[in-house]
Amino acid sequence: MASYTVRPPLVRSKGKQKGPFVRFLMSVFPVKGDEAFEIIRKIIFIGAVIAFIITGGSLLNDVFGEMRQMYIVSDQIKNDKSNGTMNLTPEEVREIESSKPYIREDLMGLYAKNNDLVGWINIGGDQKIIDEAVVQTDNNDTYLTTDFYGAYSKSGTIYIDHRCKFGADGSAPNFIVMYGHNTYSSTMFSKMTRYYYNKDDSNSQTCLTSFYTAHPTITFDTLAEEGTYKVFAVCLFNTEERYGEVYNYLRRGASFTSADDFNNYVLDIMDRSVILTDVDLTYGDEIICASTCYFPWGMDVENVRCAVFARKVRDGESPEVDTSKVTRNYYWKGWQQAIDGNLCGNGQRVWDYNKYLLSYNG
Repeated sequence: MASYTVRPPLVRSKGKQKGPFVRFLMSVFPVKGDEAFEIIRKIIFIGAVIAFIITGGSLLNDVFGEMRQMYIVSDQIKNDKSNGTMNLTPEEVREIESSKPYIREDLMGLYAKNNDLVGWINIGGDQKIIDEAVVQTDNNDTYLTTDFYGAYSKSGTIYIDHRCKFGADGSAPNFIVMYGHNTYSSTMFSKMTRYYYNKDDSNSQTCLTSFYTAHPTITFDTLAEEGTYKVFAVCLFNTEERYGEVYNYLRRGASFTSADDFNNYVLDIMDRSVILTDVDLTYGDEIICASTCYFPWGMDVENVRCAVFARKVRDGESPEVDTSKVTRNYYWKGWQQAIDGNLCGNGQRVWDYNKYLLSYNG
């Protein structure tokens, strides 16, 4: 007959039986009589709970902070914009006009609130998919964590790279780099990533192009003039050398200085674009690069950026876009990590540069 060693039952302490809450605490926290393995298990569990509370608390703080940005600050900005000069004294109006003689009246009231204001960006028109003030200061750090009114905010404010120089007459540079956070609450540039993948579209056949089809243009009004821009490329970029190519898509905010400079950049961007459109380009066009983080990549959530490129509608040109021509480019040129993961092609050029890049004769 086999011999078994039977562990004797725990001896109950005399007196009143412990209640459910006490038993729960004993199951969580180490108590006298616990074996070493049980003590270690409980310590690990307690540590995990503490870590969850800390990170969860931070996450909740971020979310509530962004909701504040969304429902309080953004509304205040829009109210100040819609009020125009109504709340300004004649002296304040004259002072603004003296410093910014080209300023449009509809942005004067908002400019009075923050002299870093340089424009307003909108996607979706009255739908206001994105509808925010755009600022610029002498660095690229301030508005990462500062709202339009100067208070701390994890949502920050949409801003233009400080190296993109506006003219003394308020004229915009021919290359504008614009930054905005990708937030939990879908504020700032979060919805810009839908040009890459529209998470609101459950149709696997259209989710990669439907946002572009619905919103092929971006409105960016500066202090001096209104502007409509046609989206022509959407790209994902790597920012860490350990993962492969780090392409300088931001150009350090530098304007285009020659046709070759412009053409070479457009060739690189179009080779890397995940969509191909019917929008043509030529040297002299004004370009916007709107950049934000892109998290649901499935590799390293810190290193990927999504950038949307659009060129300004030319004088006398129709702002209409034939969105039926858009196609997905599965051969876009990516970095080594994306190539290894079979997430892109080998960079084979599949777009007709002779047709769409008018200033290039290669």
